[in-house]
Amino acid sequence: MKNAIKITAVGLTALVTIGVTGAFIMLPTVFEAKYEGESFVTKDGKKLATFVRLPEGEGPFPTLMVRSPYELPHTPLSGMPAEEFSNVPDSELGKVGWEPLTEAGYALVIQHTRGRVGSEGMTLDAKDRDDALELIEWIKEQAWSNGKIGTTGDSIEAILAVLTNSENPDGVVASFVQMGPPNMVNDVMHGPGGALKLELFLPWTAEQILTSDAHHFREMGYGPIKRRTSIIDMGLRAADLISHLENPEDSKAWNHLPLMDYPGFSEASESWNALLEARPGSEVSEHFNGTASNVPTYNVAAWFDVFASSQINAYLGAEERGVDQRLLILNGTHFTPENPGAWPIQPLIPWFDYHLKGETSALLELPRVIFPVANMQDEWYGSPTWPPAASTDTAFALSASGSLAVNSVTPVDGGVRSYQYDPENPVPTVGGRNLLITHGPLDQSAVREDSRADVLSYHGDVLRDDVIVMGAVNGFLAIKSDVPDTDFTVKILDVSPDGTATLVTEGIQRARFREGLGREVFLKPGELYQLKVDLGHIAWRFQKGHRIAVDISSSNFPQWARNLNTGAPLYATTEMQVANNEIYHGGANGSYVELPVIADLSGLERFDEFVTSVEE
Repeated sequence: MKNAIKITAVGLTALVTIGVTGAFIMLPTVFEAKYEGESFVTKDGKKLATFVRLPEGEGPFPTLMVRSPYELPHTPLSGMPAEEFSNVPDSELGKVGWEPLTEAGYALVIQHTRGRVGSEGMTLDAKDRDDALELIEWIKEQAWSNGKIGTTGDSIEAILAVLTNSENPDGVVASFVQMGPPNMVNDVMHGPGGALKLELFLPWTAEQILTSDAHHFREMGYGPIKRRTSIIDMGLRAADLISHLENPEDSKAWNHLPLMDYPGFSEASESWNALLEARPGSEVSEHFNGTASNVPTYNVAAWFDVFASSQINAYLGAEERGVDQRLLILNGTHFTPENPGAWPIQPLIPWFDYHLKGETSALLELPRVIFPVANMQDEWYGSPTWPPAASTDTAFALSASGSLAVNSVTPVDGGVRSYQYDPENPVPTVGGRNLLITHGPLDQSAVREDSRADVLSYHGDVLRDDVIVMGAVNGFLAIKSDVPDTDFTVKILDVSPDGTATLVTEGIQRARFREGLGREVFLKPGELYQLKVDLGHIAWRFQKGHRIAVDISSSNFPQWARNLNTGAPLYATTEMQVANNEIYHGGANGSYVELPVIADLSGLERFDEFVTSVEE
């Protein structure tokens, strides 16, 4: 999904600046592929643009396989340099090899997915697994292939690799996935709490449809004129989205309701509404569920990437199944891996050398998990497990007085705090694990209780010593509401002596999905409920003199789609109402957050530098 920002450089500049008349004339070629690849024909007759890049020598070679909806050049992987195509004519792009991989002795196969960059078929079609399996069989039949295949990719390419791995196909020996989760729909796009991650769904899905190949629109039944007018309409809406990344509250496109049957995009793709309706067990959901993989995988995540917690959970699930896994967590956001300086090691080639070439010394004895403390400069650790074995889940109780008590050492004031959540005036997103909008560990001061009546803030005492957390964070809320469905958000903050309230981690729970994403159970007005809010994973050092703080509310827009509070079918209505929400404190029904505190770091390996091979 990294190339989602291409929408600003590819089509929108033209659409918004050249005028409707000029756009009407030129749009048939705006999004056409600039180069041609070998036509790989699928069993159902679709020609997919496919590129083969071979090392020097006779071979046969182990092969790395990437399936991508994006144009060449290839996204950089593992901190290695990107492909250098600046002096290559567009027509020759498909013939240029990526030297770091071909020089390491690997054949590289890149295939564009359906409806994208010269490939036939419809964009976002649920054929990715079938196409990947057919490509694998084709690779194994080639004289230049030794039959040992590694799947790899960044962002959506990594997602497609994981989907391929979940079929556990013969020939796929190992995988390297960077910034890509195993369950895009029901673990990321809809989030573990059931709310729609609007900032991911809306611009990315729109970009995929808007920049589709002409093949996609022909399969949708669009003639040349309808295609032109449709792209102009979608382009103007997408321009509104992209131009309001910093201030979505002023954008008609970001605030449009309902999301179902969204003008322009829903008509141009069968997948738009299907993705909104996806729930565990549905065809679309299962198509994007790659959690069943038994392929040895090197997972690369980043603390403030949109996919961070899903990738970490994938690693944990594979560990439970006994699959050979590694986990490297970078310090940054979704686009951080493009900076070679952000990588303490470059594990892609050593990982594949180990699995595809049998070079047992390639990895040396690197720990299975390598990670930084997110808010510290160059504080890196190695651990045999995630979370580190020494971390202990520690409860921090919320008090009606607005204080935060550790393990009830400090008395907790019982009672109720309340606020009104109005969907017409949601709490704006400021940072967090986002793709395109404001992202990262930003100061939340402008969206706290002092500034908004719909936020409840809680503060712990000034810390006498550092408090280090490493692992999964959760919130446990005792709530009441006067509406059948609403959301509850929880943020963990690090408040410095000057008052800066830095976001550490956060989460949201949609009340109707409190018993799981597979069923809807609505609230009864006035009844007390216990909610668990998944706040994801983090490693963070709360320093001496700082305070740990918690903020609770019911919206975080446009990171998450607004709950309209009516209990109506999701994303299909414009009606909304104000929710009166209550948080309960103290006793058996109290609210608290749980942080994985680690008091002893002696079981971890502190790293000042890394080596990945004997030669280094």
